[in-house]
Amino acid sequence: MSQSRSKIEWIIIIGLTILFGVIWLFAHWNLSRKPPYHKGPGSPGYVDPAPPPSSKSYLSD
Repeated sequence: MSQSRSKIEWIIIIGLTILFGVIWLFAHWNLSRKPPYHKGPGSPGYVDPAPPPSSKSYLSD
């Protein structure tokens, strides 16, 4: 049952593997260059908001 693969079969297998790898790498590289749609904590380019003002009042009546 285990028949040796011919050179053409190896070329097709390696070619498809390389093609899939190149497409996968290009897609992830391209996505990493675009800003995320949701800019939340942990996202690149996220700026922490300013802390809310203190509730203490320094002016007393």
